Amino acid sequence: MDTSNFKKQHAVPRQTRIFVPQDDHFNHPNWAETVYGRIIRPMVESCEKYLEWFWFTRYPTPKAESSGDCDIDKIQPTKRFVDPQTGHYHSIRFRYCIPKERVESFEYECGQLIGETGYSISGFLDYDYLTDLADERHLEEPRTVERIQERADLVANHYYSIAKLILHALSEPDECGRYHLPHHSNPVGDTLFRIAHHIFCNATDVPLFVHYIVNAPGNPPQQTIQKMRVRF
Repeated sequence: MDTSNFKKQHAVPRQTRIFVPQDDHFNHPNWAETVYGRIIRPMVESCEKYLEWFWFTRYPTPKAESSGDCDIDKIQPTKRFVDPQTGHYHSIRFRYCIPKERVESFEYECGQLIGETGYSISGFLDYDYLTDLADERHLEEPRTVERIQERADLVANHYYSIAKLILHALSEPDECGRYHLPHHSNPVGDTLFRIAHHIFCNATDVPLFVHYIVNAPGNPPQQTIQKMRVRF
């Protein structure tokens, strides 16, 4: 019996935005990887056989850009979550698709873990993945109903694959409870994500541009920004 359509009909796309405190214990370069290891990995492992997909992205952004998909005014105490130097928040968008009957228990456990480990959320929301993953950035013409559904599913599963690779490559926590990925300790080596990035760019020939600053002679010197395409 093919259960894929049944699963899809009974699964609900959901999301939350996890905010990271800015005090010394949390404010370090691998803050996002530490959320992956302390929150996301144990949650998805506990429900792996039920989840249709999940993925996550990081955002070090000012308040205006940190208020999407959450109620930023509920992140309390607010000052603890704001970088005093930049005024930015650090947050992780966590999106997942789970059976309706599992939503309440999964989100209760997730909320408990987030609170116990010192992070903060304003709540859980529905996630309109068709609008997000089959928008103009993800889907060219013709934008038919069928192609919108197909492309959103393909993109969700692509991001799901990336998320699973990240969690599979994630280190065990160090003595401070922080996590990292292989390229953090070997930044110039042929680590998984450098190779995956190379294969993606090579196969798709996606335009990848590097912006660099050129100092021109003068008094005072003039700076121009130039763009160069990098090929793989």
